[in-house]
Amino acid sequence: LTLSAWTSCHICAVFPTRTAMSMTRASITVLLFLAVHRAVASNTTEAIAAGSQAAPTASLLRKGASGQPIVTAAVPAPSLGQSVSEVSSLEASVQVSTFFWNVHWQCSVAASGASGACKSRATNRFVELARGAGADIVASVELSDGMSQPVDLTSHGLEGWSQVDGSCARGSGGDSAALAFAPGWNVLSSGGGCLRDDWDTRAMAVARVVPPSPVQGCSSLCVVAIHAPHSSITAGHEEIARVCGDDVQQCGLAMGDWNVPAEGVHSLWSSLIGGATPSFVHPNERTCCFPEGQNYGVYDHLVSNIPGSQA
Repeated sequence: LTLSAWTSCHICAVFPTRTAMSMTRASITVLLFLAVHRAVASNTTEAIAAGSQAAPTASLLRKGASGQPIVTAAVPAPSLGQSVSEVSSLEASVQVSTFFWNVHWQCSVAASGASGACKSRATNRFVELARGAGADIVASVELSDGMSQPVDLTSHGLEGWSQVDGSCARGSGGDSAALAFAPGWNVLSSGGGCLRDDWDTRAMAVARVVPPSPVQGCSSLCVVAIHAPHSSITAGHEEIARVCGDDVQQCGLAMGDWNVPAEGVHSLWSSLIGGATPSFVHPNERTCCFPEGQNYGVYDHLVSNIPGSQA
């Protein structure tokens, strides 16, 4: 595993690739403002393995009273020549680091060549990479016990975190997604479920949360882990509205496997979350899948409609 180093600029990214058994990893730092950093990983087919990693951009939001406009700016690393007021301005930003990974169901149920140890190894690697990224929010996709019950990350190295499960059971199959929040994040309400009711159904998890530091314009945030269907989203909107209420309007943050490039995300966002149009979709790079000679996809993104956010 090779992780990219931080660069001198806080608005920068090294984009990930997806490798090994069609499994995807992404680590993104969201700054509210928005600053971005990304890590890249290369793994073997054995599915811990199972994927590539990305540390996408983080969004920065200004601290302050809700209702005030968010000011957006590129934030370079502080220099010795900066004044106290300039440094204070940097310190007024709230940094939120995220990590997400679609390990794919084959790893979780030891199918299509994945070994019986794949799920355990992927779980351990998930926690290792999340901690290494300094993540505040993580999202797992298809890392599950069976087909639809997300693995409990809080009992596998994320002790003290708050996990929200999104289970989508359908016959003997199904899908799963989960969110987990680091200590200091307060989960006010949560839910999850299916995004369709047919063969193409996928899972999502959603939580309304209060971050440790206040974000301008948002008393709480609506955070979604998504595994979008390959067709369209026809369910889940009501569940997100129930959990998040008005936070969907301009305090939304969603991450995961969207199964479309960036240009296709806005319609999915509208169908599922609603509210203001996302201010950014990042990254828009190939993240799928091993073997790369047979698969291609630009699927894994961090998205937000928080005013002034940028990646």
